[in-house]
Amino acid sequence: MRNWPIQILDPNTRRRLKRFGKIKRAKWSLIFLITIFVVSLFSNFIANDKPLIVRANGQWFLPVLKFYPEDAFTGSGVNTRPRYKQLEKLPLFAEHSENWMLWPLVRNGPEESLEASQIEIDPTLTLIFSPADQIAVVEVDSQLRMQRSRGAAGFYGKASDFELRRMPLATDPIQIPDAVAAAVAKRFENLESEEVSVTGERGIYFSLVAHIPRASPPKLVRISMERRAGEGEQEKAILTPEMEWESAPPSVWESLSEESRTAILGRAREALLVPQEDLAVSSDDGQIRIKFDSQTVEFPFRPVQGHWFGLDNSGRDVGVRILYATRSALIFGIILTVFTYVIGIFLGAVQGYFGGRTDIVGQRFTEIWESMPFLFIMIFLSSVYGRSFVLLGFVYGVFNWIGISYYMRAEFLRLRKQPFVEAARVMGIGRWKIMFRHILPNALVPVITFFPFALVGAIFILTSLDYLGFGLPPGTPSWGNLLDQGQVQPYAWWLIFYPSIALFVVSLLGIFIGEGVRAAFDPRTESKLQ
Repeated sequence: MRNWPIQILDPNTRRRLKRFGKIKRAKWSLIFLITIFVVSLFSNFIANDKPLIVRANGQWFLPVLKFYPEDAFTGSGVNTRPRYKQLEKLPLFAEHSENWMLWPLVRNGPEESLEASQIEIDPTLTLIFSPADQIAVVEVDSQLRMQRSRGAAGFYGKASDFELRRMPLATDPIQIPDAVAAAVAKRFENLESEEVSVTGERGIYFSLVAHIPRASPPKLVRISMERRAGEGEQEKAILTPEMEWESAPPSVWESLSEESRTAILGRAREALLVPQEDLAVSSDDGQIRIKFDSQTVEFPFRPVQGHWFGLDNSGRDVGVRILYATRSALIFGIILTVFTYVIGIFLGAVQGYFGGRTDIVGQRFTEIWESMPFLFIMIFLSSVYGRSFVLLGFVYGVFNWIGISYYMRAEFLRLRKQPFVEAARVMGIGRWKIMFRHILPNALVPVITFFPFALVGAIFILTSLDYLGFGLPPGTPSWGNLLDQGQVQPYAWWLIFYPSIALFVVSLLGIFIGEGVRAAFDPRTESKLQ
């Protein structure tokens, strides 16, 4: 009795189903795809920002199935949609055990935009210490003593440029490359000199402009000095929210004054809440630049605890939207494939059975219709009437039946001359009854094998149109919309990776099923000669 659904089928169908069951890859693909589809149908009960059941004031509520205004719970007279997560924190539920809410497995809805404060992130703050970029210009005399300077105090650990007056250029910790000293000497001799660019010790870059001989030697020679901090000079340290070092403080910390330390810690407290600009302080070794690298939440945001698939550019959970998008894709694919099959089967059957002028007129119409650009028409209609599921389904259905009609026409042309059809005509059975009761069941075999592939094709078309912005209405969860966001923000890899995986898995399962159906329904496998 357990095989009664199969036993009521005709022997040929039973044999085909048994052959399909022996193709393990196709069988398990079908099981997995059905499981995914069933799970997606219950998306509202798996992931939602509405509770499944609410018990309040002695009454039962089902928010996941029915809309209730806030007034139904609080008696406030407000008839807008309640925010159940905030409602749960009110004394009505927090202080009365008889009032409670039963939530889904995932307490996030597909349209729920989270706030930055709701995202759990690492509260620590990373401080990056590095020597500040320094640029200075000095003018030296023939004895290489600085007579004028601007911005050079930091190179020598001085408070101001005034302290550098008449100080030798080669003063600890600055060493002058020989090429620079030789270039300065040539300029004081009023000799023609080319531009000089030399990198000395401590990564200091010296440069002098070209010199053309003048009527008299120059009194002062201008030298540019530049120092850029390298990656190897950076030192990272982590501060906890309590302003304590997670590990040992940076080595430069001891060289900072108490005033500088206070300024750094004060800026660090602010950086835990609001991003801060870099801070420059003086140390015994010169200017130090501190960069405050806090983990601020900006959407789209990477996967974190509680949101393992990340968040999109509106703060919505990507995993939840993929779940709902899977439901939309499969329902759309199934409905649209069935719709196109109905149109294609009917038109192909009429052409193939009646033949003659009906077939000629039908073929010319099909050829003209096939030449019309589906994408351009879809874009035009979406621009005029807006994006909707009905419009998308209608346009897709009236343009994608052509391939099925060709196969069905060929089958009806082949079968209409068979003896069982002639016998039905002799018995006086009506033409439409002959077409759809006697010929159609025999003509469906090659068409059925295309159904899984057509389903995959419909899903790909939906994803492509959503990616281009001409698919489902705005806000509707879809794989294509997530991929479009990922293109705009390439760093947000989770917006591309996870929807692509979902599309790949569903498509692969559909292809495996299609290959299995094709092998099981192949008429050659039924021949005794094979």
